Amino acid sequence: MTQHTLFVCVLCRPSEVNQNPHEAIAGQSLFNHLSEGLESCEWRESIHLQPVRCMGACSRSCVVTFAAPGKLTFVLSELSPTKSVPELLKFSEQYIACADGKVPYKERPEAVKKGIHAVLPALPSSTPALNVEQL
Repeated sequence: MTQHTLFVCVLCRPSEVNQNPHEAIAGQSLFNHLSEGLESCEWRESIHLQPVRCMGACSRSCVVTFAAPGKLTFVLSELSPTKSVPELLKFSEQYIACADGKVPYKERPEAVKKGIHAVLPALPSSTPALNVEQL
């Protein structure tokens, strides 16, 4: 069975928030809400929730990435740490169910449609070895 990963930037802060260390970090909040939501999902063993310290899209927080071997990789941004959680969980289930990760656009939840930052091609399942002469 393919192992899927949902990466969540836990350092994301809304751009209008001061960098006050006492302010709640939206990314950590999103991670916590997703973790709680996954507990009730029958397919939770098929996806690993992975915190990431920074995904480099600081002006477009909150940021998550869906990735799995042989599947498209989706980078989503400008997500609400609370309102987007049900839609991210729905997309997680759709992504797991699609062999190539190509969840049809019209079936994607609204937060996913609006939040697309990048869609990357699938990594090849195996890469042919190069010898020194080919480099």
